[in-house]
Amino acid sequence: MDLHTLISSGSYIAIFLLMLTNGIANLPSSQLLYIIAGYFVATGNLLFIPTIIFGALGNTIGNIITFLLIRKYEKPLARKLLMLNEETFNKIHSALHSTFTRRGMWWIFLGKLTPSIKAFIPIVAGLASTPFKLTSFIFLTASFIWATGITSLGFYFGEHITLKSFTAVSLLIGGIIIFIVYKNLRKKGAL
Repeated sequence: MDLHTLISSGSYIAIFLLMLTNGIANLPSSQLLYIIAGYFVATGNLLFIPTIIFGALGNTIGNIITFLLIRKYEKPLARKLLMLNEETFNKIHSALHSTFTRRGMWWIFLGKLTPSIKAFIPIVAGLASTPFKLTSFIFLTASFIWATGITSLGFYFGEHITLKSFTAVSLLIGGIIIFIVYKNLRKKGAL
């Protein structure tokens, strides 16, 4: 089954479950899911507000699950998920603690709104041991903003947005942010 079929047959429950999976494993693509959902809103098969609510709640709960697993199993699980060797991982881990003592929650919020980066934010927040309630609130707020923005794109441009063009823009934005973070970590001696 493809996303069109799942969303059209499962409606809001399908959106919730798919975004729960996205929050945990970053599959399926939230961009693609919300663009399809936005198209269904435009055709009258879904309502805008419930689509946003179910999607954002699913993603938030998935992110919280990942966040709590990383907090519990910390380094071994995070290293596997990030696919880093121990030396690189330890440098990044120590740099995260110093960065998050100053502006960490803003980085989490901005990261959750950044294509290609948002999948790693629950891992980073778990490693940095950010406060549970504030982190959960940021996940929820950013998920609502993301769901609203991408679903709106699907609503207004659903038939005209190609996955290729959207993916290219997402990767470009993500690449720029990764470069900025990389430069910041190099400056701090973490890499």
